[in-house]
Amino acid sequence: MNIIAEKQPIVADQEGVWDGEYVHLDENHNIIDRHQSRLVCRLNDGPDGEARLSQTNIYTWDDGQREVRYFEGVYRDDRLWIHNDLIDGWTSAVNLDATNRTIMVAWTRTSDPDFRFYELITVAEDGNAKNRTWHWYRGRRLFQRTVINESRVARDWKPYDDPDYYQFRAKAPI
Repeated sequence: MNIIAEKQPIVADQEGVWDGEYVHLDENHNIIDRHQSRLVCRLNDGPDGEARLSQTNIYTWDDGQREVRYFEGVYRDDRLWIHNDLIDGWTSAVNLDATNRTIMVAWTRTSDPDFRFYELITVAEDGNAKNRTWHWYRGRRLFQRTVINESRVARDWKPYDDPDYYQFRAKAPI
């Protein structure tokens, strides 16, 4: 975590476990989905000298369904770059923010380059809460937004980790 902590401390400070709620809205602001989340974010400097991120997002719906998403990224050129079967993109601190409380994410779907996604993350001054907004585009038009509020559960992710968190698991009953 030393490389990322040195270069982008606000990004490094996201390491840990976060609980929250995702609310998905259509282009007219109607709720189309709502679910709980737990994010397990891990940062480390690899043996090859590259700083790495791995993050697991666990989504849980009121009807008992759950989905697990796993992402890995490598830090280079002032960004964490993520590329997998689903997404191709990056995350980085917003250097224009004098308070150093803002992070931006941008990616496309690997199989659908016409799909674009932009996320703005703002972190509370104490670092233990964050608010995120996603903007989803297809064909150069906004078709969905997501609003997320999260609170930090723990800075140390290790007690919360699980071997099942390192691969995609589609939405299904628990």
